[in-house]
Amino acid sequence: MHLILTVILGISIALAGGCGGGGPTCAGTGCVCADTACTCTAGTDCKTECGDDACSLACSQSAKCNGNSDDALTVTCNDSSACKGIGGNASRVTCSSSTNCDFKLGTASMATCDTSATCKLQLGTASTATCSGSSTCNVKCDGDCHVTCAASTQCSVTCGAAGSPATTCSAGVFACGAC
Repeated sequence: MHLILTVILGISIALAGGCGGGGPTCAGTGCVCADTACTCTAGTDCKTECGDDACSLACSQSAKCNGNSDDALTVTCNDSSACKGIGGNASRVTCSSSTNCDFKLGTASMATCDTSATCKLQLGTASTATCSGSSTCNVKCDGDCHVTCAASTQCSVTCGAAGSPATTCSAGVFACGAC
């Protein structure tokens, strides 16, 4: 009897893909995942859940995307898409081409807003953000972080829970913490 239960348990684990992880899940029109990479093309309700795994999400053709990971989340948001989500430490977000982005990212993350993107970002300690082109950026740093804003952008940078204004290090360069 013990042998039969051991065999059944072994087969169950093999069919379920092993212990832990399992890769991201993606739901909604236009959403497809392969391994740890998901894409959403022209979907209106793409939702990617990565759990404890690092994963990536690419959104295009006016897609509406939501990505979440407790580990690193890498998002590329293009073509007038609306992208939002929560990423863990070392996350990377790139928003361009008239996109609308809203992200909360962990420690040591990087965000780039370019062309005419509108970005609302909450960044963890040791993170960086770059706003260029004619983008509009609203950045809140939870700890020390650096934000670089081109003169052609509309940029607002605040620090900590109190929302104190960031230090201006030089023209277009802002810091929460030391410059």
